[in-house]
Amino acid sequence: MSAPSKHAALHGIYLKLASLVLFCTMDAMVKALGDTYGSFQLMLFRSAIALIPVAVLIWRAGGLRIVRANRPWLQAVRVVVGFGSTLGFFYVFPRMPLVDAYAISFAAPLFMVALSVPLLREPVGWRRWSAVAVGFAGVLIMLDPWGMEIHPISLILLAATFCYALSTILVRLLSRHDHDVVTLFWFALACSVVSLVGAIPEWIWPAPMDWLWLTVLGLLGGVAQILITRAWRLAPAAVLAPFDYSSIVLAVLFGYLWFQEEPSWTVWYGLTLVIGSGLYILHRERIRARERAPAPTS
Repeated sequence: MSAPSKHAALHGIYLKLASLVLFCTMDAMVKALGDTYGSFQLMLFRSAIALIPVAVLIWRAGGLRIVRANRPWLQAVRVVVGFGSTLGFFYVFPRMPLVDAYAISFAAPLFMVALSVPLLREPVGWRRWSAVAVGFAGVLIMLDPWGMEIHPISLILLAATFCYALSTILVRLLSRHDHDVVTLFWFALACSVVSLVGAIPEWIWPAPMDWLWLTVLGLLGGVAQILITRAWRLAPAAVLAPFDYSSIVLAVLFGYLWFQEEPSWTVWYGLTLVIGSGLYILHRERIRARERAPAPTS
C-alpha cells in the first residue's frame, strides 16, 4: 500500500478543515452583503467567480475534454440538490444569527452518516455513530431549545441542510465515476446560469468596494469547493461528517466580532462536546492509518 492511500482519510480530514475555514468566512460575507444584495445575485458571484480556479484545474488536467460526465443524470441531480442547498443557506444567513443558523445546520452530519449506508454502502461503526451523536448533543445544548426562540425560517434551513448532506453523498458517489473537475465545473456553470436568470429582476449594481468583496466571496467559495470535493474523494462520509461541527468556532467568532452577536452560555458548554467529537474521530483515523501501514521489513 502506498503512503498516499494509507493516509488518505487523514488528508481528507485536513482538506475538510481547510475548506470549512474558507466556507465560514464566505458565509459571514454573505450575511454582511445580504442586506444589500439578493440571494440570487450573491449566488451568481459565488458560482461565476468560482469558475476561475476551476478553469485552472481544467487547464492543468488537459483541457475541456476532461469535463465530459460519465454519469450525466447523476451530475444533474447533484447540481439541483447542491443549488437548493446553497440558495437556502444564502437566503437564511442574512436573516438569522450566524451561530443559530450554523447550529441548526449541524443536523447535516447525522443525515450524511445515515445516507452513506444505503447510497454508498460504507460501513459505519459504533465509534463514528457515537462521535456524531456526542457532537449533535453539543449542538442541541448550544441551541438551548428551552430558551431560544425558534425562527420561522428554521424549516428552510433544515431543508437546505438535508440538501447539503445529500449533495455531499452524491459528490462522493460521483468520485467513483468522474474526475473531481467534472463535478466542480458543471455545478459552477449551471448555478451561474440559473442565478443570473434569478438575479436580473432585482439586480442592484454593486458599489466599487463591493465588487472586491463579491469577487473575494466567489474565490473563497470556489477554492473551498475544490478542497472539500477532494476531501470527499479521499475519506468516507462518516469520517468527515463530524468535522462540520468544528466550524461553530468560527461562527461564534464572526458572529461576535463582525455582527456583535452575543453567544449564550449554552454555546460555550456545547462547544466542548462539538470540538471533542471531531478530535476523537481525528484520533481514531490516525490509529487506523498506523494499523493499515505495512510493517517495516528488516
